[in-house]
Parts: sequence; structure tokens; C-alpha cells
Amino acid sequence: MKFRVTMITLALGLLMAGCGQKADENKTPEQIKQEVTQMDTAQIQKQIDVYTNAIKAKSAELKVETDKLAKIPLTEMLGDEAKSLQGKIAEMTKSLDKLKANLEAYAEGLKTKQ
Repeated sequence: MKFRVTMITLALGLLMAGCGQKADENKTPEQIKQEVTQMDTAQIQKQIDVYTNAIKAKSAELKVETDKLAKIPLTEMLGDEAKSLQGKIAEMTKSLDKLKANLEAYAEGLKTKQ
């Protein structure tokens, strides 16, 4: 039951993140700070919403993977399945950190505009 709820939440999060614009992980906070100077507050807020939804979706994905890893017995933690999950978790964490840094850049830009 818990797994189903998690999967439904994940699907809804992905659906919400898929609507409209997508968060660009390839942008650096410095690039965003430059872009923000040419944006109005509504455009900045829209980007903040996009990044917030992307972070929620990525966090849900990360939780699913960490739950899978937690279910692997300690004796099998050095096996291929555990290593694969650890690699996915590391990539997702890195991606999540980029999204959070970009969100912070937009939030700072919004503060300066207000």
C-alpha cells in the first residue's frame, strides 16, 4: 500500500513537473542571476514554481530509490543491485542539488526585484 501511494505521488509529481516549462539543470546560478535582471517578478515567480515542482518530483524519485536500497539486506550491500542503486541515488542527489541552487538563484533575484 505504501509503495502504491509513493508511486502515485511520484507519477503526479512527474506529471506536474512535465506541464509547461522544465527546470534546466544545465544552467548555472550565475547564468540565472544574469537572466533574472531582464525578467519581471511574474516571470521569476513562474520559474520558482517550475523549479519547486521539479524538486518535489526529484525528491519523490529519490525516496523511491532510497527505500529500495533500505530493503536490501546488509549482506548484499556490496552486490550489483545495491551498487546500481547507490549510483542512481548519487546522480539524483547531484541533480537535486543543482535544482536547489538554481531555485535559490531565482529566489534571490525575486527578492531584489521586490
